[in-house]
This record gives sequence, C-alpha cells and structure tokens, in this order.
Amino acid sequence: MIQLLVQSDDYGITPGVSAGIREGIQNGIIRNTGIFINMPCSYQAAQDIKNMDVCLGIDINYVCGKPVSDPKLIPHLVDENGDFYKSTDISQKHKIVSYENLITTFEIDPYPYHEIYLETENQVKRFIEIIGRLPEYTHPHSLLTPNTYKAAQKIAQKYGIYHSMDMMLHYPCLPTTFMGTKGSNLQDQIDIDITKHLLEDDLPVLKNNQTYYYIGHCGYIDYQLFEETTLTLRRIKDLQAMLDKDIISYIHNHDIKLITYKNLK
Repeated sequence: MIQLLVQSDDYGITPGVSAGIREGIQNGIIRNTGIFINMPCSYQAAQDIKNMDVCLGIDINYVCGKPVSDPKLIPHLVDENGDFYKSTDISQKHKIVSYENLITTFEIDPYPYHEIYLETENQVKRFIEIIGRLPEYTHPHSLLTPNTYKAAQKIAQKYGIYHSMDMMLHYPCLPTTFMGTKGSNLQDQIDIDITKHLLEDDLPVLKNNQTYYYIGHCGYIDYQLFEETTLTLRRIKDLQAMLDKDIISYIHNHDIKLITYKNLK
C-alpha cells in the first residue's frame, strides 16, 4: 500500500478560496487543510468547516491581513496601518543569504523571535477560541525563516500539536507540489496543467510501502485574493486536479490510501 497525504493550504484567506477547498473536501481528495485564523472571513470559514470530515490545522500567517496580537507589541511585523508586511516586501528589503530545507535565511532575520513567538501563540489561541479544540497540525505560510521555524516548533511542542515541517522534512513530496508557486506570473499559472502533471509524472512513480505528500493551494478565485497574494489563478487548477475523476480513479485502483496528520502521530 502507498500512503498519500493531500493537503490544501490557505483556508480562510478569502471566501472564494474557502468555498473551493470545501468543495475539494466534499467531492475530491483533500483530506487536510489549514486555516488562516486572522482574516476578515476567518470566523465564518471556521463555522463552515469545523464539523466537516477533514483534518483541520492552522496555517501560521505573518504576511496577509492584520495580526491577532496588538500591533504595538509586534512592531517589526506590521506597517504603519497595522497590516502584516507582504512577503514580497520582506524579500526586497532584506538580503537573502541562503535557502535550504524550505527555510530562507536572511542576513538579519526580519522576524524578531519574541514577536514571532507571541503572534504564533496568539493565532493558535484564536483557533482554539473559534473552533473549540486544538488544531490537528501547524503549518508555515509563505516565508519560513530560522526564527519563524523555531517559534512554530516551540508552540507545537507546548500545545502537543503536530508540526507539518516534521512531515515535510521526513517524507518525499510529489514534485508538482512546488511547481509554479513562487514568483510565477499569471500566464505561467494559466499554462500549468496540474492534473496532467499528477497523472503522468507524479502518481505513476510512487513506490509501494512508502508515504508521500502533496500540498496544493485550491480555491475559487475572488477579487479579495488578488489583494492578498500573487498565487491566484493556479488555485483553480489545483482544485480541478483534486476533483478530477481520473485522479480519483487512479488512487482507488492503485491501492493508494489517503491519509491525514492523525496517521503520522
């Protein structure tokens, strides 16, 4: 048997993305999703999903919307309006030294540890407040630096939550996971065929008795999405793949078990 963890990130970033992910859970192969707990639609998105059959985690977010913490306590994370700095702004203002094991190291980490720790914990507390239970896992969104990684690890240990990086550094991912997710323009996102890549390149090479993961960014597209991120049109391609009947049939016919983070604990 082959085990495959299928995850779709950014639930709660906008109503359209949230609706698309719920569609992928109900009628497709999404079994894990993490919620942005700090966005205007987060509360309603949480109510819409908290009783669904899905492994619900939290996407720790430092680059979209406003923080959960008092902005005065995390001055290096927010602009003059109290909004998080965008990841593109951070990357342009701070010199990148290296990128290894999914962690971006800057000459000076733009995220002071004590501020990141505070905001990370407050996002987890907000999740508990809205959902009524602990998240099944924590997952980093966008920029992962040594300080954000350390803070997420500490909070996950404190609350007894699975940290997705433990999975990502231990198990192989399907190559299509990171295709076109960083810095791609709209035409690239239009041209990419996620369904074809999964069916022809990824799924056929999976080996028996192995565990793999695929992390997508599914969703329907709405106006708010273009205000929050450059990853836009690819989301509908991801959702199309998660709902694709040929992919669902392939998984069923090749003894591939769809798993959640609960299976990894």
